[in-house]
Amino acid sequence: MTTPIPDPLVAPIAADLVACLVAAAAQIPNQVGDNPRIACLRPGDRVELLIAQNRDECCEGLMWVRWVRTYPSSQAFPAPDSAPSKCGITRWAVVFELGAVRCAPTSDMETIPTCAEWDEATLNVYDDGAAIRRAMCCFTDSHPYELVVQSEGQPLTTEGGCVGVAYLMTTSAPACDC
Repeated sequence: MTTPIPDPLVAPIAADLVACLVAAAAQIPNQVGDNPRIACLRPGDRVELLIAQNRDECCEGLMWVRWVRTYPSSQAFPAPDSAPSKCGITRWAVVFELGAVRCAPTSDMETIPTCAEWDEATLNVYDDGAAIRRAMCCFTDSHPYELVVQSEGQPLTTEGGCVGVAYLMTTSAPACDC
Protein backbone atom coordinates (compact mmCIF):
# COMPACT_ATOMS: atom_id res chain seq x y z
CA MET A 1 0.00 0.00 0.00
CA THR A 2 1.31 3.44 -0.90
CA THR A 3 1.23 6.47 1.34
CA PRO A 4 -1.42 8.97 0.27
CA ILE A 5 0.00 12.19 -1.17
CA PRO A 6 -1.84 15.34 -0.08
CA ASP A 7 -2.94 17.79 -2.74
CA PRO A 8 0.17 19.92 -3.32
CA LEU A 9 -1.60 22.41 -5.60
CA VAL A 10 -5.12 23.43 -4.57
CA ALA A 11 -5.13 22.76 -0.80
CA PRO A 12 -2.24 25.07 0.21
CA ILE A 13 -3.63 27.95 -1.87
CA ALA A 14 -7.12 27.45 -0.43
CA ALA A 15 -5.74 27.41 3.13
CA ASP A 16 -3.88 30.67 2.50
CA LEU A 17 -7.05 32.25 1.12
CA VAL A 18 -9.05 31.23 4.21
CA ALA A 19 -6.36 32.76 6.43
CA CYS A 20 -6.58 35.99 4.41
CA LEU A 21 -10.40 35.96 4.71
CA VAL A 22 -10.17 35.60 8.50
CA ALA A 23 -7.73 38.51 8.70
CA ALA A 24 -9.87 40.67 6.39
CA ALA A 25 -13.11 39.88 8.26
CA ALA A 26 -11.48 41.07 11.49
CA GLN A 27 -11.04 44.49 9.85
CA ILE A 28 -14.72 45.02 9.04
CA PRO A 29 -15.60 48.28 10.79
CA ASN A 30 -18.85 46.95 12.34
CA GLN A 31 -20.95 49.84 11.15
CA VAL A 32 -23.94 47.54 11.37
CA GLY A 33 -24.08 44.04 12.80
CA ASP A 34 -21.29 41.68 13.75
CA ASN A 35 -18.34 40.46 11.72
CA PRO A 36 -18.74 37.08 10.03
CA ARG A 37 -17.89 34.37 12.54
CA ILE A 38 -17.32 31.43 10.19
CA ALA A 39 -14.63 31.22 7.50
CA CYS A 40 -13.93 27.85 5.94
CA LEU A 41 -13.45 25.78 2.81
CA ARG A 42 -16.53 24.58 0.96
CA PRO A 43 -16.64 21.84 -1.70
CA GLY A 44 -18.95 21.39 -4.65
CA ASP A 45 -20.13 23.29 -7.67
CA ARG A 46 -21.95 25.80 -5.46
CA VAL A 47 -22.21 26.58 -1.77
CA GLU A 48 -25.42 25.21 -0.27
CA LEU A 49 -26.78 27.64 2.28
CA LEU A 50 -28.53 26.51 5.43
CA ILE A 51 -27.64 22.83 5.09
CA ALA A 52 -26.74 22.49 8.78
CA GLN A 53 -29.66 21.53 10.97
CA ASN A 54 -28.09 22.46 14.28
CA ARG A 55 -26.91 26.01 13.50
CA ASP A 56 -27.64 28.93 11.21
CA GLU A 57 -24.32 29.67 9.50
CA CYS A 58 -25.92 32.40 7.44
CA CYS A 59 -27.02 34.43 10.45
CA GLU A 60 -23.66 33.82 12.16
CA GLY A 61 -22.01 35.27 9.05
CA LEU A 62 -20.42 32.72 6.73
CA MET A 63 -17.39 33.36 4.51
CA TRP A 64 -15.90 30.65 2.32
CA VAL A 65 -13.29 29.66 -0.22
CA ARG A 66 -14.46 27.20 -2.87
CA TRP A 67 -12.26 25.63 -5.54
CA VAL A 68 -13.98 26.18 -8.90
CA ARG A 69 -11.63 24.68 -11.52
CA THR A 70 -8.02 24.06 -12.53
CA TYR A 71 -6.63 24.07 -16.05
CA PRO A 72 -3.19 24.18 -17.73
CA SER A 73 -2.04 27.74 -18.43
CA SER A 74 1.66 27.57 -19.21
CA GLN A 75 1.69 29.85 -22.24
CA ALA A 76 -0.38 32.99 -21.63
CA PHE A 77 -1.89 33.11 -18.13
CA PRO A 78 -4.82 33.09 -17.48
CA ALA A 79 -5.71 31.70 -20.92
CA PRO A 80 -5.98 27.91 -21.10
CA ASP A 81 -3.26 26.17 -23.08
CA SER A 82 -4.51 25.44 -26.56
CA ALA A 83 -1.43 23.92 -28.20
CA PRO A 84 0.35 20.70 -27.33
CA SER A 85 3.68 21.01 -25.59
CA LYS A 86 6.62 18.60 -25.51
CA CYS A 87 7.58 19.85 -22.06
CA GLY A 88 4.21 19.06 -20.49
CA ILE A 89 2.31 21.31 -18.15
CA THR A 90 4.54 23.79 -16.34
CA ARG A 91 1.84 26.00 -14.76
CA TRP A 92 -1.75 25.61 -13.69
CA ALA A 93 -4.42 28.27 -13.44
CA VAL A 94 -6.51 27.66 -10.33
CA VAL A 95 -9.85 29.44 -9.94
CA PHE A 96 -11.44 30.00 -6.52
CA GLU A 97 -14.70 31.55 -5.38
CA LEU A 98 -14.55 33.71 -2.27
CA GLY A 99 -17.99 34.36 -0.85
CA ALA A 100 -19.92 35.61 2.13
CA VAL A 101 -23.55 35.49 3.28
CA ARG A 102 -25.60 37.08 6.04
CA CYS A 103 -29.21 36.90 7.17
CA ALA A 104 -31.75 38.65 5.03
CA PRO A 105 -34.55 40.50 6.81
CA THR A 106 -37.59 38.27 7.10
CA SER A 107 -41.26 39.00 7.38
CA ASP A 108 -43.92 37.30 9.42
CA MET A 109 -47.70 37.23 9.22
CA GLU A 110 -48.02 40.76 10.58
CA THR A 111 -44.94 42.69 9.40
CA ILE A 112 -42.62 43.08 6.47
CA PRO A 113 -38.95 44.08 6.70
CA THR A 114 -38.39 47.82 7.01
CA CYS A 115 -36.08 49.90 4.85
CA ALA A 116 -33.75 50.19 7.85
CA GLU A 117 -33.52 46.39 8.11
CA TRP A 118 -32.80 46.09 4.37
CA ASP A 119 -30.25 48.90 4.63
CA GLU A 120 -28.44 47.03 7.43
CA ALA A 121 -28.37 43.76 5.46
CA THR A 122 -27.18 45.56 2.34
CA LEU A 123 -24.40 47.41 4.17
CA ASN A 124 -23.26 44.11 5.72
CA VAL A 125 -23.02 42.58 2.22
CA TYR A 126 -21.05 45.62 1.00
CA ASP A 127 -18.67 45.31 3.97
CA ASP A 128 -18.25 41.58 3.29
CA GLY A 129 -17.47 42.36 -0.36
CA ALA A 130 -14.80 44.82 0.77
CA ALA A 131 -13.36 42.17 3.11
CA ILE A 132 -13.19 39.68 0.23
CA ARG A 133 -11.36 42.22 -1.92
CA ARG A 134 -8.90 42.82 0.96
CA ALA A 135 -8.43 39.04 1.29
CA MET A 136 -7.55 38.80 -2.42
CA CYS A 137 -5.01 41.63 -1.96
CA CYS A 138 -3.61 39.85 1.12
CA PHE A 139 -3.13 36.70 -0.96
CA THR A 140 -1.51 38.64 -3.81
CA ASP A 141 0.85 40.42 -1.39
CA SER A 142 1.85 37.16 0.31
CA HIS A 143 2.46 35.35 -3.02
CA PRO A 144 4.40 37.93 -5.06
CA TYR A 145 5.80 35.37 -7.50
CA GLU A 146 2.40 34.03 -8.54
CA LEU A 147 0.16 35.75 -11.06
CA VAL A 148 -3.30 36.62 -9.76
CA VAL A 149 -6.39 37.82 -11.61
CA GLN A 150 -9.10 39.22 -9.36
CA SER A 151 -12.44 38.96 -11.14
CA GLU A 152 -15.74 40.69 -10.69
CA GLY A 153 -17.92 40.32 -7.64
CA GLN A 154 -21.60 39.58 -7.92
CA PRO A 155 -24.47 39.55 -5.48
CA LEU A 156 -25.79 36.09 -4.67
CA THR A 157 -29.41 35.17 -5.19
CA THR A 158 -31.36 35.34 -1.95
CA GLU A 159 -31.63 31.75 -0.75
CA GLY A 160 -32.97 30.35 2.50
CA GLY A 161 -33.12 33.78 4.10
CA CYS A 162 -29.49 34.56 3.20
CA VAL A 163 -28.04 37.41 1.13
CA GLY A 164 -24.44 37.75 0.05
CA VAL A 165 -21.70 38.32 -2.46
CA ALA A 166 -19.09 36.20 -4.25
CA TYR A 167 -15.92 36.96 -6.20
CA LEU A 168 -13.78 34.77 -8.46
CA MET A 169 -10.01 34.82 -8.26
CA THR A 170 -7.58 32.99 -10.56
CA THR A 171 -4.01 32.32 -9.52
CA SER A 172 -1.13 30.67 -11.32
CA ALA A 173 0.76 27.85 -9.67
CA PRO A 174 3.63 25.62 -10.72
CA ALA A 175 2.77 22.14 -11.91
CA CYS A 176 4.09 20.42 -8.81
CA ASP A 177 2.16 17.18 -9.20
CA CYS A 178 3.10 16.20 -12.76
